[in-house]
Amino acid sequence: MDILKSYNDRIYISSILCDLSFNFYSTIVSISLLPTILGSSILTVINTAEIPDNVLKIINISINGLNTIVLALMNSYKVNDRMNLFKNHKIKFTKLNHIAESLINKGEEIDKTILDNIIADYDRLQEELIYQYPNHIRTKVIKKFGSKMTLPNSLEVDNSIVRAELSKINEV
Repeated sequence: MDILKSYNDRIYISSILCDLSFNFYSTIVSISLLPTILGSSILTVINTAEIPDNVLKIINISINGLNTIVLALMNSYKVNDRMNLFKNHKIKFTKLNHIAESLINKGEEIDKTILDNIIADYDRLQEELIYQYPNHIRTKVIKKFGSKMTLPNSLEVDNSIVRAELSKINEV
């Protein structure tokens, strides 16, 4: 039962990490779309105005260049891929968390096969995460849950570093 509880903590924390990471990347996508939309709108208005061709050409090149840079950065950092990956894994971790919680709440002895399946599902989901959680999110989750719950292995090293830094701050 203790093993299941520790894995339930890890699953829950992983779900939170995925949710916060999804929100972070979703915000980046929303913010990066704003200059693209504004640029296109400005070009539409400017192209209908009576502006000399040489000035219009410079404005068009500048705004289209800015749009291209924003879109290239989004594609280069694969922000949409990261956002979708974390969203899908948040859902999968939440489902697995509900299964583990229902077994814990029953209070009965857990069959070894069921426990092995939960651990295997958790490990598979962790292996599928091809992107790291953003560092500020990792630190935030460690500070909030590090002393209260069993953290996923990916955060355990960070947890010891954060605890060491906090103890230095407390000594001062």
